[in-house]
Amino acid sequence: MRLWPALAVIGFVALWWVATGPAAHHTIPPPYVMTAPPAAVLAVRPARDDIAYTVTRTAFDLPGYDDVVLQEDRGRAFATGVDGVMWRIDFTTGMASRLLDVPLMPAGLRAVPNDADRLLFCAARYGGGEDNPAQVPGVYELNVETPAADEIAIRVPYPPAPAAPPPENEGTILTGAALHEVPIAALTDDNSRPIAFCNDLDVSADGRRIYFSEPFAYPGASMGPGAVPEAITLGTNGRLWRIDRARGTIALVAQGYTFLDGVLLEDDADGNELSVLITETPKFRILRLWLSGPRAGEDEIIWESLPGMPDGLDRDAAGRIWVGLYGERTAALTWVHAHPWIKPLLLRLPLALLPVPHATGILVLDPTATTPLYHVMHDGSRVREISVAVPGVDRVYLPSFARNNRGLVTMPYPDALGAAHTAAERR
Repeated sequence: MRLWPALAVIGFVALWWVATGPAAHHTIPPPYVMTAPPAAVLAVRPARDDIAYTVTRTAFDLPGYDDVVLQEDRGRAFATGVDGVMWRIDFTTGMASRLLDVPLMPAGLRAVPNDADRLLFCAARYGGGEDNPAQVPGVYELNVETPAADEIAIRVPYPPAPAAPPPENEGTILTGAALHEVPIAALTDDNSRPIAFCNDLDVSADGRRIYFSEPFAYPGASMGPGAVPEAITLGTNGRLWRIDRARGTIALVAQGYTFLDGVLLEDDADGNELSVLITETPKFRILRLWLSGPRAGEDEIIWESLPGMPDGLDRDAAGRIWVGLYGERTAALTWVHAHPWIKPLLLRLPLALLPVPHATGILVLDPTATTPLYHVMHDGSRVREISVAVPGVDRVYLPSFARNNRGLVTMPYPDALGAAHTAAERR
């Protein structure tokens, strides 16, 4: 009779294990080993937590937001609220107001070149994936004067079957004849699928081409809590797409990357896209994908084993690259990825039981992205989940993805960077 309690516990655990099993597309990867953070990054870390000492807030009606477009010369800014609203900030009054309830949750915000009244943004589900057939993920354009949001693309063509990348590549980059452009107007249920998860975007200097990331494309894919299983398994399901507005086409640019997130274009001397920087957030990596020129089709790991998860990317007037470090790389995270046998258990646990780092930060790189200029980690007491660092004229804006964030969060330029920024503004 004494065996019955033990058997009951074993039976309960077995039933729980089966009932909470992850979806079939969440497969366990081989070990992913991260080393100590790069010494060059740690060398530019200040002695104090600059964010804790210098951060300020205005526009307290603004909730958590993923990205912000600054138009300081016009006295305004626009932010993508986690509440599914595009917000407008008035720098004269220091107030935020709801501009438009846009489809789903807006993210990845950019202004159309030479037209400050038009904004490009991604729309994505948040959490477990809202089921609202009237609102679909995709790339949208917002006219801030109307205001109205119009869809640019909500479907993508079925990509070619994933091929083994070149031996020197992490994933596959499609260029030249392999870059198959499909008319957006010709996409149907037979030759395409809905965009599952539009996460971030950037736009070419002439405003003609939009590049956007799709970290993974499972049914009901979503950001926030809905992305945690993909971050645990490190699946190579990330894709980069390109929309050509003048030609009315869409094409797959890259596939086979892990949670392809932040997107920042790099131009050649003629202003054409030469390469693109991307972040593989849960792998703590920044990569460069070569789109044209003699290295077209190649990729290179610029930074790996970073001290924080690299999320969004931006560039200041001096050409320096600002990286939001969403969460700190803890010893537990490093251990989990190196020992994937524990991941089947983690995939079954409620989100509240998973170890979530509170610390967040930023990283600044030189224009080539190869030399760290500044790095700080913050304990999360003043701001959480920094998704990107957006440089302004005399301050840096720190969008916070945390749903309970209140206000527009800023900090002054660090002393080590202020002079270069001021000089760039004079030019």
